[in-house]
Amino acid sequence: MELNLTTLPDYLRQRHAEIRVFAPEAELRIEEIGDGNLNTVYRVSDAARPERSLVLKHAPPYIKILGPDYPLSTERLTFESRALDVYNRLAIGTVPVQYDFDVDAAVIAMEDLRNASVLRDALIAGTVDPAIAEQVGRFMGIVHSQTYVDNISNATAQHYRQQFANATMQSITADYVFTFPFTEHETNFWTPGLEPDVQHLKADTDFLRQAAHLKRIFLTAQQGVTHGDLHTGSVLVQDNTAKVIDAEFAFYGPVGFDLGLYWANHFLSYFSHQGNLSVQSALKTAVAQVWDTYTAAFTIADAGLKSEMLGNIFQDAVGFAGLEMLRRLIGAAHVKDIEGIVDLSRKLSVERAALQFGITLVKQYPSVPDVAAIIAMLS
Repeated sequence: MELNLTTLPDYLRQRHAEIRVFAPEAELRIEEIGDGNLNTVYRVSDAARPERSLVLKHAPPYIKILGPDYPLSTERLTFESRALDVYNRLAIGTVPVQYDFDVDAAVIAMEDLRNASVLRDALIAGTVDPAIAEQVGRFMGIVHSQTYVDNISNATAQHYRQQFANATMQSITADYVFTFPFTEHETNFWTPGLEPDVQHLKADTDFLRQAAHLKRIFLTAQQGVTHGDLHTGSVLVQDNTAKVIDAEFAFYGPVGFDLGLYWANHFLSYFSHQGNLSVQSALKTAVAQVWDTYTAAFTIADAGLKSEMLGNIFQDAVGFAGLEMLRRLIGAAHVKDIEGIVDLSRKLSVERAALQFGITLVKQYPSVPDVAAIIAMLS
């Protein structure tokens, strides 16, 4: 069944016993929500009791934004379902509750966080809540340490490797984060006037060498369950509470990738608030809070081994953060923090500063000692 607004009522009637949210005779209202590139997302509510609702996420067998000419396996939703199970088991309350997963139709029915807002939008508005930074840092620290290869049995590690062998989505990330932005690729675009900076970057052999090394780490390091797309658009916030969403890129890989992406999108927000010192100061504090709560939540009995693990994770995260910043400036997927800047000269100023910072992170990531050094680099 091709799921759309027309066919969904029949689908929901057929799946009633599994989903168990609405009465069989309920009149349902269905609306498409979200603006994701890969999947379609619907809100379903009881017409008589609108507070009773859920969200359906459907993976069509292609990239939604490009259409059927661009096929993509629906298995991506299987990995998201597995991630939701792991997250709700290890860090309950940090992700939406999963009501049902229909593997044949590639549909997840989950909790509707209808009154929540996207963290990215809050940051664009200049609202930086320290409680959110702490919760997301804690979420990552718990999940990463409790699935980390050196902190669990061989059998458990092998189970996670098999459950999260998400090669298709990992390959997409490898292309669009580590390779395409630094080549002549059709999906790349940037603000007019940034061309000299882009061409200089593509000819920077030191940068390209470090980027290639980070790509090898991304593709080969099997450390723990990694969300794979954890940025400020993947976190919903409500009443000082954070919920992590959109885990279809989840894989067993280098856990520093999650930290790097999350930090990078805070850095991009930082540069977008150029001239607003109070918001920039709050964002720098948030970056440090993420790391502080991450390290506190990263539990392992051997203190020396923990220190070594965290050092490696931190270094990887710094390098990954730089590459994420750059691909959001000159690759296929930009961020509205910066794209929303109307004044072209101001936008170019913001982008040049962010570009240089991203390059610095990539080239210097092995020698950045701690989070305080990153904050100092922003000052």
